[in-house]
Amino acid sequence: MPHMSLLYADLTDEEKKKAQEKACILDESIGNMSFQITRLALYKADTEDKSLKSWEKIEEYNLSPN
Repeated sequence: MPHMSLLYADLTDEEKKKAQEKACILDESIGNMSFQITRLALYKADTEDKSLKSWEKIEEYNLSPN
């Protein structure tokens, strides 16, 4: 499922839950947020690289509006 990641980090489940709760306190509507995308990028990523420096953009696509 397409999604937008707002936090990249190596967190425990408890830390993730606390971050989610804090985001909901700051903006109650965040859980119902929707967005349109006009471009899609495909990245090759080493899941062991916690720095994200190994991320390599493979391709980027422009999407047609409906």
